[in-house]
Amino acid sequence: MYNIGEYISYGNNGVCEIVGTETMDSSMENVDSRQCYILRPLHDRSCKIMTPVDNQKVIMRKLISKEETRQLLDDIPEIETLPEQSARQQEIAYQKALHSGDCREWICLIKTLNERITTRKRKGKKVTATDDRYYKAASEKLIEEFSVVLGIDKGETKELLINAFGQ
Repeated sequence: MYNIGEYISYGNNGVCEIVGTETMDSSMENVDSRQCYILRPLHDRSCKIMTPVDNQKVIMRKLISKEETRQLLDDIPEIETLPEQSARQQEIAYQKALHSGDCREWICLIKTLNERITTRKRKGKKVTATDDRYYKAASEKLIEEFSVVLGIDKGETKELLINAFGQ
């Protein structure tokens, strides 16, 4: 169980602060009450999410540590990109990486898309909407988590990642 005041990664909502817990009474017979977290997403402080403590449908995890963050930054050059596939299979791979809740998978996705975007631009082609959408989403998730873990603002985190990716 997580503690009030702790930050966690919660599904597609990204980094959320646990602002409380509450017991939800069930109005149905033979259904037990459930303990729920009250979460406030970092990107939208006006939003409130209630989720069962034992939620198995949405990936809920502790943020990575400072040491893990620094190791990931060091590992960026060695992290493999996704293999080339058909457009449909490629998007499925993008979705899987984005929704994995795993910072290493987000880095893999960002590296893959960065290479694709750079290659397309070099050939005088436009960036596809799909590539752009997934690149932005993965970058936002990574920047948000790294900035909280490292205790620096998003701008500094973005610069740190640009340097780490060698862009």
